[in-house]
Amino acid sequence: MASAMLIVGTWVSSRIEQAVIESQGASAAVYLESFLSPLSQELAENDTLSQPAQRALIEVFGQTALGERIVSYKIWKPDGTVVYASDANIIGHSFEITPDLEKALSGQVSASFEALDELENRAEAALGIPLLEVYTPIRESWTGRIIAVAEFYERAETLENELARASRNSWLLVGLIFLASGGLLYGIVLAGGRLIASQRQQLQAQLKETKAISAQNVALRKRAVSASSRAIAQAERTLRRVGSDLHDGPAQYMALASLRLDSALPQGEHQNKDAEQVKNSLKQALLEIRTISRGLALPDLDELDIERLTKRAVQEFSNLSDLETRVNMACNPNETVLNYAQKLCIYRFLQETLANASRHARAEKADVNVRCESAAISVAVQDSGRGFDPTSALKLRSDGGQGLLGMIDRAESIGGAVDIQSQPDNGTTITLTLPLGEP
Repeated sequence: MASAMLIVGTWVSSRIEQAVIESQGASAAVYLESFLSPLSQELAENDTLSQPAQRALIEVFGQTALGERIVSYKIWKPDGTVVYASDANIIGHSFEITPDLEKALSGQVSASFEALDELENRAEAALGIPLLEVYTPIRESWTGRIIAVAEFYERAETLENELARASRNSWLLVGLIFLASGGLLYGIVLAGGRLIASQRQQLQAQLKETKAISAQNVALRKRAVSASSRAIAQAERTLRRVGSDLHDGPAQYMALASLRLDSALPQGEHQNKDAEQVKNSLKQALLEIRTISRGLALPDLDELDIERLTKRAVQEFSNLSDLETRVNMACNPNETVLNYAQKLCIYRFLQETLANASRHARAEKADVNVRCESAAISVAVQDSGRGFDPTSALKLRSDGGQGLLGMIDRAESIGGAVDIQSQPDNGTTITLTLPLGEP
């Protein structure tokens, strides 16, 4: 804004100064032309002024009030020759045509203030006073043809004061306008700054509140994961105890009852149909109870590290399936500490994924890759089966099982995640990731 103020102020001041100079010069030119034009008409035919004309000019500029205002004058021919002048030393000399003289020769009045740097202006410059230099064309009376140019120098003390006052007023006006604009802009920026500061304070308060809520959510999540881990561990221990009780209790009694029934009932042709039906029912019930107890029973996971846990789950599945399974362990069992819920989640994950690879994907080979990092452990099962569309498979099974959704829910309940990568006819990779250090 300061630069703009300097540019605008300079332009406005120069325009006002030029307008005042041109107005003053035009007024003086009109006034002097009434004296000079009749005395200079003979220049239409001659290159010099006659003696009567010269004496008339001396009387006009020497013995009237006009002579007090005009300190010097010259009469030029169109070729740049000084025909007559108040300074006799330059009469008859030719000088370079200046832009002001050229403008006058084209028929316009030209005026300038204190521009006395040409060679023919040395006498005027030596006076040391402010002068208004005016060029006015002299025309032939009947044709209007420019026959000469009159140049005169008018004292300009009053003009100098007027120009100074005009320049001062213009700078004052421009300065006030830009000062008001700057004040308005400063007010706008100040108000905007205060609004931004207020909004920043509000955002900081909201950020602080959000951080507090986030910390509270993290604490609640840890408590939820801890509670879920304890609940899962307790439920699995209960199921294991139920399976053990079924195997050691009712299953044994039913086996004993079946043996006693064989010895108590008649054999051969004397055995009736009811006895045969009771005997078969006891065998079927005993088979189902043993199947249930095996499904509920789990090895003692508390005593197993990640390596033995993985190999135990793979070995138990290999005993029941023809799926060729290879274990790749990138984990230090001594440095990886898992709680019971995490061990149980990994064990069930391996059971489910290997069963799916054998039963649904009909794969012949599978790789189990275990990788431990500082913050998490990942267990990935990769098979070369026929694959599937994960979006359509994420639903409950028709037989009541939970399938992939059960794995995902179990992992998420203790802070983990399950990633499924599969395409039809392109195999499947399912990865379980569990955070380390969680309660």
